[in-house]
Amino acid sequence: MSRFRRIGRKSAVRSPAARIVVATEGKATEPDYLKAFNRIYENPSVRIVLIPVGGDPRTVVERAIEEKEESKHDPLAKHDTYWAMFDRDSHPRYEEARDLARGNNILLATSNPCFELWGVFHYQEQNAPIDRHQCQRKLEKLCPDYNSSGGKTFSDRQMIEQRYLKAVERSGDSLQRRENEGSPGGNPSTTVHELTESIRHFNTRG
Repeated sequence: MSRFRRIGRKSAVRSPAARIVVATEGKATEPDYLKAFNRIYENPSVRIVLIPVGGDPRTVVERAIEEKEESKHDPLAKHDTYWAMFDRDSHPRYEEARDLARGNNILLATSNPCFELWGVFHYQEQNAPIDRHQCQRKLEKLCPDYNSSGGKTFSDRQMIEQRYLKAVERSGDSLQRRENEGSPGGNPSTTVHELTESIRHFNTRG
């Protein structure tokens, strides 16, 4: 029995459809966005299990690995995918966590400096380096529902529907620019769109 608290659709019976399992260090902002996103783009073959945890990136990856290990003898889990979502920010074990994830086939949805950059990309480009607090303040100005000192959420359905595809484009551009500059995954960049696009297009592979 997993000790992690699952957020999402409840089911008395394990569905044969594949799942996307996301371990995240976020307690509200990330889970709220992903739940809102999946309500819009939900594919009936996808079940999302969110594991909100505290701690550093390595802790997040370890919990994703543990969730994967618990399912390895379940024949229905063979097409499940496992993700770790965390911020680069100033975490000292970021590279350690990244390498651990790659060695265990855990996919990564990371943001440099923080998840709020993904929110900013829903509204505009961000090409200059930016720190966490600057990013939060910028999102607060752009998004009416986000309050950097309180309700850190940007999960409005209309906003996502209208702005999501542009955010994907900007995120992809940011990764390419950092690559061209010789600093892959540098500030600012995010791979959150790789997770959301997986959710949007996911289907069971038999």
